[in-house]
Amino acid sequence: MKLGIIGGGPGGYSAALRASVKGIDTTIFEKEEIGGVCLNVGCIPTKTLVSYANLLNLISKSKRFGLNIGVKNLDWKRIQESKDNAKKRLVIGVSNLLKNRGVKIIKEKADLVDNFSIETKSKRYKFDRIILATGSNQKTAPFKVPVEVWDSRDAVNSKEIPGSLTIIGAGVIGLEFAHIYNSFGSEISIVELENEVLPGEDWDLSSILRKTFEKRNIRFYLSSTVKEVIKNDRFLTKFIYKGKEKVIESDRVLLSIGRIPFINDFEDILEFERGAIKVDKYLRSSIKNVYAIGDCIGGRLLAHCAYKEAEIAVRNILGEDIEINEVIIPRVVYTKPEFASVGFTEDELKKDNIYYEVSKYPFSGNPRAVASNETTGEIKLIYNKKGEILGCGIVSNEASELISILSLAMEYNINVNKLSELVFPHPTLSEAIKEIAAIADGNPIH
Repeated sequence: MKLGIIGGGPGGYSAALRASVKGIDTTIFEKEEIGGVCLNVGCIPTKTLVSYANLLNLISKSKRFGLNIGVKNLDWKRIQESKDNAKKRLVIGVSNLLKNRGVKIIKEKADLVDNFSIETKSKRYKFDRIILATGSNQKTAPFKVPVEVWDSRDAVNSKEIPGSLTIIGAGVIGLEFAHIYNSFGSEISIVELENEVLPGEDWDLSSILRKTFEKRNIRFYLSSTVKEVIKNDRFLTKFIYKGKEKVIESDRVLLSIGRIPFINDFEDILEFERGAIKVDKYLRSSIKNVYAIGDCIGGRLLAHCAYKEAEIAVRNILGEDIEINEVIIPRVVYTKPEFASVGFTEDELKKDNIYYEVSKYPFSGNPRAVASNETTGEIKLIYNKKGEILGCGIVSNEASELISILSLAMEYNINVNKLSELVFPHPTLSEAIKEIAAIADGNPIH
């Protein structure tokens, strides 16, 4: 069997690796760098900067604990070089792994011709199956912005730390860059259309994260409508806030209003649904032999979601009929503290008239959090009368690591009773999961 894949991001390259292991003759088409947005300008570079920001914050607090250390100066150029080295290491690693597995890499723009054909500028290729993994693009602003306004690529590769930065959009990307640049000394203002940060998540948990940002002197303007951004000597962001026009002057502006599936190349050949490539529950597109995965099919625009979809698409190409369950795929914001969630939110359950109950446990009661002086946040568990877990949200240090335990519980139907009976090492942050499960089961430990 011959498989052609358009797109070399997380979905595309992981599909290629899985297919090659199964003995499928695989070719991947990528016009830019292998790894896509995630490895090159998204997940990996930003999390590298987040790790440096967290280290700087930790050093800044050290004197409180009798550790008289500090940062005498900041070498931003070297920080950026270190970030680029981390990115290059992973991109080279993935590229070499593809080559070692026998995957052919064609670095040209590729177009889907029909259900068997992919065409580049120089040649037409024939395949038995095709996977589309073309990713997403940043949304276009519905208001006037000058070309000098940053997008996430500009923000992650900036050659300087701006004295002041206005961020339009308080979603995942906006909050992560707010955390990064605030840690390195920028004055941050965030303008958001919705009435709370992280739209789509439970507002009570989102508000905890926002309040920790406000303690760091990050200013929020929620329920605000941006009218335009003007560039003179500095940037002027004009918006409506509490019924009045307001203007923020800053050195830089970051536009962070979300991403949309990249589908422009398929308008004449595929069916679309809600602005994305339409696929069935087995990830098959509207034409035979063509599958689609990752950001281009909408849903949760997450690298690890694309990884899972790649696995399922390859297995289905080989004759299995496997469906994806996006409900159990975790969502993470890499700030300080971190925000992580999985499953349904309260609003989603209310909308579908599904009965649920909620239990909460603060990390101020967790021994490891107290010992580490990282007590901000809580864990929230949503479940039904049977004790089945419907969703979970965590605001805490290492929330990104803890949330997988809840995802595992949901995937394998581990209810609150079974979860409360598990033994967690002491002292660890993960003990909070045992605590919240015991509360939900009606047998609180503390």
